Amino acid sequence: MSDPRLQKLTALLGCDDPLAIQYAAAPPEAALTPATAGHSCILNYMRLARSRRMAAAFTPETTACMGGKVYLGYLLPPPDRIAHFVTTGYQDGPGERYLPDPASMHRFFKDLNIQPAPAPCCIVRPAGTLKAGDRPDLYCFHARGETLSGLMTLACFALDDHHAVVSPFGSGCANVFAWPLHYQRKGEKKAVLGGADPSCRPYLKTDELTFTVTANILEAMLDVYPQSFLMGKTWAGVRKKAEKSAQTWGS
Repeated sequence: MSDPRLQKLTALLGCDDPLAIQYAAAPPEAALTPATAGHSCILNYMRLARSRRMAAAFTPETTACMGGKVYLGYLLPPPDRIAHFVTTGYQDGPGERYLPDPASMHRFFKDLNIQPAPAPCCIVRPAGTLKAGDRPDLYCFHARGETLSGLMTLACFALDDHHAVVSPFGSGCANVFAWPLHYQRKGEKKAVLGGADPSCRPYLKTDELTFTVTANILEAMLDVYPQSFLMGKTWAGVRKKAEKSAQTWGS
């Protein structure tokens, strides 16, 4: 069931409705699901959920990316292989060199403090396809610079916090799933900017990043946006640039 306030907000921002993320007991009847073998990037299935306007579902059995299983809370503690893969690599293959050494990656896992998933299935679907009774845990926007400027500024306005937006190190899925839930557990309201992971860039559009908030942060943004800068002349000019970006790269 689409919230009319969200429809108005995304129209002002110049973006699609966000993906709603919800942990649940079971997947919906019709959902995109990764194969049980091989490698399936979580962000690729998020991309498909957006383009096909349908749900994608992830479980411990079907999420065929080791990192994805970790950041969704289905494979804990994180296998040591990931610490080597993200850094210096193993004898059987090079590492990604995103951090200098495995010890650095272990500190990252300690900071992130991922907790077990609260339910056996994680469902991702466009917010406009939600039904009555759905209670998403997170909302993930996909946007380019102009629209991101609106999202980031609105989050600071809604939360009355100039530190409201953070962009910690992490994989594409870590910044969509694990980091927002980390801040929520700490009692901190933080919007998480993501998509800087080079490995996830093939599954995002040109110049596109992710912007993920918990349900209560989105509610705060929806409550106050009519009183914000989004209704003024400055944003009207930025909105025109967002339209040019969509014309250049495709919406």
